[in-house]
Amino acid sequence: MSESEGVLDLIFVTRVFWRSLAAVRNPALWKLLAIPVVVAVGSLIVLLFAALQPLSAQFLTIAPATWLVGIGWTGVADIFAWVAAWLMLFAISYGLAALVSGLLIVSQLTDWLGRTTYPQLRRHGSDRVLQSGLVSLISTIVYLGGWLLTLPLWLVPGLAFVLPVGWLAWFNARTLSFDALTSYANDAELAAVRKRFRGGFLVLGAVGALMAHIPIIGFFAASFTALMFAVAALEALSLQRGQADGAGEVMEGEVIMSSTRDTLR
Repeated sequence: MSESEGVLDLIFVTRVFWRSLAAVRNPALWKLLAIPVVVAVGSLIVLLFAALQPLSAQFLTIAPATWLVGIGWTGVADIFAWVAAWLMLFAISYGLAALVSGLLIVSQLTDWLGRTTYPQLRRHGSDRVLQSGLVSLISTIVYLGGWLLTLPLWLVPGLAFVLPVGWLAWFNARTLSFDALTSYANDAELAAVRKRFRGGFLVLGAVGALMAHIPIIGFFAASFTALMFAVAALEALSLQRGQADGAGEVMEGEVIMSSTRDTLR
């Protein structure tokens, strides 16, 4: 990535983040944004009660816990297994919330944003329910599989934080960018936008991943990340179509800007 591309990605991400913060204050969105929160909290509670102990015991039987036991660090191995089990269950609960966001919430968020903040954008997309489900399924398998395969690297100082955030950032960018674009972008635009704004989408995914690891705030991370990608998709599509700034674009001598107080229909 060149320096100019990095600057453009930073401008794009900053614009998307602040517009998402502005949009989240609208009560019209709360009934949608509450759904992933309920999924995240409910699934995590169930998983902690049902699977924390057996999963932590299972982690004790694989590397790197076995390496720690082998050198006599049994206590450290116990702590590692418990933390790994907790984070694995958290990753599953977040993944479920993100899947619900992608399959059920993001399209409604883009519809609302399309009416209110990006009214100049025309719909050239189509229903891609099966394709979206396939992208989500494959991404989930890669996400959880990669998370497990890189578990031994957690012993490297710093990677115990970087790897979970990195995998979650990739998962967010991979699934939500597709789901957010599908209603407005045709096949060529969808491929071009995901390639052109790949860096920006990954940074937004990382923002959501970092939020997910903050206590309490983490339960709302999937919802806000879905909103960021809905904004990002329409903003990126505006830029792809040659519009300098998607919200309030000047078209035929008029500044088009709708009120963000529109209600969900």
